[in-house]
Amino acid sequence: MRFEARTKLPMEMGTFDVSIFTNSQGLDVVAVHHGTLDQQKDLPVRVHSSCFTSEVLGSQKCDCKQQLDYALNYVFQQNGIVLYLLQEGRGIGLANKIRAYGLQEQGYDTIEANTKLGLPVDARTYEDVKGVLDYFSVKSIKLMTNNPDKIEQLTGLGIDVTGRIPVPATPTCSSIDYLDTKQKLMGHMIKTRSLYETQEKISHTSSQISQRPFVHVNFAITKQSKLADTKGQCLSISCDKDWQRVHGLRETYDAIAVGANTWINDSPKLTSRAECLGRKPTSQPHRVIFGGHHTLQIKDDTQPRETFVVGADVAGISGCHAIYSANHSLMAPLKALKRAGVASLLVEGGPTLIKSFLEQNTVDKLTVFVACHHIPDAVQALTQLVETLPEDEISAEKFGKGTLLSVNLTDSQHLTEQLDVAI
Repeated sequence: MRFEARTKLPMEMGTFDVSIFTNSQGLDVVAVHHGTLDQQKDLPVRVHSSCFTSEVLGSQKCDCKQQLDYALNYVFQQNGIVLYLLQEGRGIGLANKIRAYGLQEQGYDTIEANTKLGLPVDARTYEDVKGVLDYFSVKSIKLMTNNPDKIEQLTGLGIDVTGRIPVPATPTCSSIDYLDTKQKLMGHMIKTRSLYETQEKISHTSSQISQRPFVHVNFAITKQSKLADTKGQCLSISCDKDWQRVHGLRETYDAIAVGANTWINDSPKLTSRAECLGRKPTSQPHRVIFGGHHTLQIKDDTQPRETFVVGADVAGISGCHAIYSANHSLMAPLKALKRAGVASLLVEGGPTLIKSFLEQNTVDKLTVFVACHHIPDAVQALTQLVETLPEDEISAEKFGKGTLLSVNLTDSQHLTEQLDVAI
């Protein structure tokens, strides 16, 4: 890889540095970057293959220009690199791409068209990426991609991919079939078909959130999508680093919530603890126990905080605030908690309570620790558990002895249906 030239270039989204390299085949490799790159860890990087048809002609058959624009905007806001590789049509070239388009007009999908032409489904290579990252002395990257194969290939080249930044996909009537093929047959981590269905959009409106606490659901699962054993008992999955993260979360939320089974079987302290944080906690969350129809024993708490019990049989429980709820609907008790001063709520378990919050669409943020270092497998483990979760909005980073996934459901661009949770 040979460096050729660099300049500052004012662009639609801001002023970027543009560096040009020449690879071993004599082809240009373009790096559009913003901010400090030298010795950076977890640097946001987009590896983007050229798409003349969408980026120059404005074709609606793919989402390439959408992804490029998203990546440039992300890099301008957060710093990072967009690497632009001259690999038109997933590496088959412009002429063959147009030939394949002709076959797609006859009803073939993108894979069938390439195969009929005697061409590989994906002929791209990524050696140039390592050359550019080495030139800039980048230590590790978070890759902006929905393509698990790209993560595999870069990792195989010795690039330390520590996380995945999702790239939202918004299909058009012309691109929906192509994106559907990428999802179903090529394994891309996107959600497509439901975006174009005529279902009523479910969204977290500002008025809804103003009536209830901000809700953050956090839990841990295995690579096999399990968070509990056959008896419903939560498994011990998190590593020390994740426990430190969880206890850090606890001190930032007004209250922490668990269900009746967790309270009865585990007797949780629901505190932020110094032995996990490595320091003295700055605050302790209030306790919220969703008791349902269970009769609960509430022991005196040594912490200067409040305890709220939600359920049908809450009369006569001393030392706590009773919130009556005759059914499993969450909105009414959440409103009561908000009126009592709980503006933010961390929900940790057990499985039944987590399922209720997700299925009733009362979750603003979801974080899940997966006991698996392989990012595509970790994402798959979560989407097998929460099947309708939009994959192209799941952020991922290697974390301790696993992978930490996060989704901001409040900001979801295309959550069009209730979450289907297989807990």
